[in-house]
Amino acid sequence: MRQFLIPIASLSLILVFSDTQALAKDKPKLDDLKSPLSSLYDCSEITDDGARLACFDKVASSLKIAEEKKEIVAIDAQSAKKLKKEAFGFNLPSLPKLGLPSFGGDKDKPEALVAAVKDVRKGGAGYIFILENGQIWQQSNGSFNYMPKGDLTATIKPASMGSFKISVNNGKTTVRGMRVRRVE
Repeated sequence: MRQFLIPIASLSLILVFSDTQALAKDKPKLDDLKSPLSSLYDCSEITDDGARLACFDKVASSLKIAEEKKEIVAIDAQSAKKLKKEAFGFNLPSLPKLGLPSFGGDKDKPEALVAAVKDVRKGGAGYIFILENGQIWQQSNGSFNYMPKGDLTATIKPASMGSFKISVNNGKTTVRGMRVRRVE
């Protein structure tokens, strides 16, 4: 009986990997998708003035309709920065693939989040921090029996392996080293 277990397990792994590879071949990569503006850029290649204008008019009309239907969204640098700041701490593997504009590289990527703490609650798994900006963070490991009282400020920084650490400060006392994860 034991001699059949290994080949069956090996066969099932081969089937699983072959199915995922077949699915991956059928699924288009985000990098391969054309920009919604590519048709606009194609118009600029037309040499005849009348045909180029007609092309621009047609594409502009279709872009306007797509924007009204919320099929595409235009975003400026200030909105992109705000979105990145609000998304701090979310584990969204597809977020980098969305192609949010960097407007100056990674230097505008927040290295830490500093926010006033609206409320601290003690839950079954540890502390829950509700920040003034609406974000909710939950302690993910460790045990802390003391939390400073008064007006608290939280500083959340990326730690190893996609985790985050929080330090909470009331101006006099600081609690450091607590691992947290963003819940909301």
